[in-house]
Amino acid sequence: MISIILVMIGGGLGAIARSAITDYFNLKFTSKLPIATLIVNLVGSFLIGLTIGLSISISWFPAFFVTGFLGGLTTFSTLAKELTLMMTPKFNINLFLNYSLLQFIIGFIACYIGYHI
Repeated sequence: MISIILVMIGGGLGAIARSAITDYFNLKFTSKLPIATLIVNLVGSFLIGLTIGLSISISWFPAFFVTGFLGGLTTFSTLAKELTLMMTPKFNINLFLNYSLLQFIIGFIACYIGYHI
């Protein structure tokens, strides 16, 4: 039961962090690509790899930080929404494919680097 509560608290805090980061980047930068989602997914993937690589032995930490906070910070559903919104009458297949590949490839590389630090 405590794990569920830790995931809920961590997830809520991660979602708040994602929202704040997204708002900040949307105000500061204009781009054809949703940069904020790319950044939170990149940072989250790196931190997941780093946390797993460190093998932190605090019993509550994986539930709170990895599953909860980083799960709330990173976002597949927002990525799916953004890719769907790219499919407008002015649909640019190159932009769509590049952004899709960038999310997955950079996310994997960031996680890999974090794990091996």
